[in-house]
Amino acid sequence: MLTRLAILIVFGISLVIITPAYADVESISLGKAFYIDDEKIEFVGTEEDGNQQVSVVIKRGSSTITMLGDPSSDKDGAFSTIPRPVDDIFRSTGEYEAIAFTSTQKVTDGMVLKLEYDGVRVSEITDFVLSLKSIQDYTTEIEKTITFTASITDNSVKDVVFSLDNEPSGATIDSESGKFVWTPSKSQGNIQDVYYNFDVIATKGSQKDKEEITIIVKQAYVEPTKISEPIKEPEPTTTGSKDLGVASFVDETKDPQSYVDRYTNEASYKKWFDDNFAEYDSIYQAVGLEEPKIEEKKFGICGPGTKLIDGICTIVDRPSVKPWWQFW
Repeated sequence: MLTRLAILIVFGISLVIITPAYADVESISLGKAFYIDDEKIEFVGTEEDGNQQVSVVIKRGSSTITMLGDPSSDKDGAFSTIPRPVDDIFRSTGEYEAIAFTSTQKVTDGMVLKLEYDGVRVSEITDFVLSLKSIQDYTTEIEKTITFTASITDNSVKDVVFSLDNEPSGATIDSESGKFVWTPSKSQGNIQDVYYNFDVIATKGSQKDKEEITIIVKQAYVEPTKISEPIKEPEPTTTGSKDLGVASFVDETKDPQSYVDRYTNEASYKKWFDDNFAEYDSIYQAVGLEEPKIEEKKFGICGPGTKLIDGICTIVDRPSVKPWWQFW
């Protein structure tokens, strides 16, 4: 009896040792959003065991092509197939199926990825519509941080990538969470409100959606004038001793001398300029004019019959005097 029991135990242990672990493919996708004819296609994904070889069968009708993955996936279960030329697999336009399965899994139990070939490129067929939630416009001030989080309408869609287009300098968005952060600098403010328009973009596979947003940076500086000056970006100039360019408040459609006249005649305007644009040597440099040279008046003593004119002793006419005998 004991001998028979021992044999059963040994047999049971041997079954445990020789029976392979069962593992399923958990996910599969293209290595990138799409592949074109002159590229090599590969599939990536995960399997639950972390030690199984994954194969991918590409089917269309009765035609099948098998692509092998790594001999064994990494410890996290990630796998990728050996790349193969697109035009070796996709010969005609239409829909295809890519089925991923492990060495312990049947093909019929594998994970299916639907593909479409349009004669030029291969991409995934998605069963969802990627759509960003509406993002409101914002108003802020210089050196005040503004933040929001972009998201899509369908929360079941995973691995969405967020990005920005035409964004203001310094603005960022986290590609995974969609968190946007921007702190406008002093240089991004002006003497009136500044409007920054850009796009927030969500991408998943071959699908993409974008939402336009406007952030208004409120007026940062005040100019003592009755007529509002339009916003002007600084332009380089060779005028003056420093290469600072024309000041931001200058309207090039106006006569630059008008700014000099105001500086000379209006005390409040002179104070505003001196307080806010100290980096310029003079109002002339700020508006792009050459500062006039003031010549010192010359002094001197000239001899009889001459007069100092423009720094030169010049002979002048003297009244004639009659001889003394002509007075008798």
